[in-house]
Amino acid sequence: MKRSVAVLGLAGCIACSGGSNSSSSSSGGGGSSSSSSSSSSGGSSGTPDAGPPVPSFMTEAELQRLTTDLASDSMDGRDEGTAGSQAARTYIKDLMGQCRLQEAGTTGFEQAIGSSPGINLLGRIAGTDSALASRHIIVSAHYDHLGDCGGAVCNGANDNAAAVAILMAVACEVSRAAPKRSVLIAAWDAEEPPTFLSNDMGSEYYAGHPLVPLADTDVAIAMDLVGGDLWPGYAGHFVLGAESSSEVNAAAAALDIPAGLGARRGGLHLVEQTRNGMQPWSDYDAFRNRGVPVVFLSNGQNKMYHTPSDEASTLSYDRMALEAQLLLALVRALGDATTTPQFDAQGRDDRTDAETIHGVMSDALATGGIVDALSLTTDTRNLLQQDLADVTAVKSVADTGTALTSTQRSTLRRATQRIMCLASPDYTEQTCRLL
Repeated sequence: MKRSVAVLGLAGCIACSGGSNSSSSSSGGGGSSSSSSSSSSGGSSGTPDAGPPVPSFMTEAELQRLTTDLASDSMDGRDEGTAGSQAARTYIKDLMGQCRLQEAGTTGFEQAIGSSPGINLLGRIAGTDSALASRHIIVSAHYDHLGDCGGAVCNGANDNAAAVAILMAVACEVSRAAPKRSVLIAAWDAEEPPTFLSNDMGSEYYAGHPLVPLADTDVAIAMDLVGGDLWPGYAGHFVLGAESSSEVNAAAAALDIPAGLGARRGGLHLVEQTRNGMQPWSDYDAFRNRGVPVVFLSNGQNKMYHTPSDEASTLSYDRMALEAQLLLALVRALGDATTTPQFDAQGRDDRTDAETIHGVMSDALATGGIVDALSLTTDTRNLLQQDLADVTAVKSVADTGTALTSTQRSTLRRATQRIMCLASPDYTEQTCRLL
């Protein structure tokens, strides 16, 4: 994820066909190598061939183990093109093999990112329905991090080892019981600066050189920052971007949220449309820009973001286990859907946006909320109380089913981005009051 919030406009920095053979329109030919892979998920049936049982990584203990391994000092911060990145890549490819994914890169699981040192990792689970197996859902997380941070190693547990752990946990579960559509599991490289939003960003490179045609890609799901708390003790988990397709939004709305997970849906515009223009946040952007519906899962940036303090010992593994359950349910719902999601660049869900921001603002002002957790001043509390009053007025309109005006949507964005600003390590409390 980008180096800083950038919500203020201030200085700083936030294929294949249904069978095992590759499609003639694929630019990478990854499918042909998967048909001979010992870790294949079994051709178009999606049922694993005889061999070692597929492991389960869905428990708190297993998610903690995977995250700790990826965020260990031995990985040296996983900066692209380094020995630490190679170690992480070897580790993830081994997990893909254990999950018995089909190799779906240009060379085994790997897709080199042009002339840069970055390497994406791609594995495929073939769908079970002969009419739908040629269609794909991408489930992804970037595995790179910053490496050195001013002389110290940034191990990037929350950013983004935790998401890779959840990615592989879900991959193994889906491999054991594939949906009707095929699923492409992607671990992107080169998401972090200086390649963020450039042509050498891993997800951007893939979207420009897809190994499954984008026309056959129904949804792209991306995870970033899913292990930590937005502020200490806050269990929020955000499902953003589903408004890019009415079908995806309906599927997300119908999910049963695991008990104990504070999952909330919202529109990407809430976090992206700043006074300084659009600020995309992560790997979903490359697909949305090409007309593919997206879902972005995140807990948001906290005070440990892009610092040496982002260690595996700071994460909430009980919540990560619940997040993995939610993602698995979403993949199954989208994978077995009878209709093909249609992209809607102007999609909005005003009622959900207002409800979500009202809930977050209420949480922020409650006992133990962001004001207490970060020891914010009375002036900031008063400003947040005014934000909540403004959001409450907007929510009363949205609850009637009336479409919000641009001014009312701006009210929701201002409240959202003030919370983001206060939670971030990049801005002072006084600066965040200027929004």
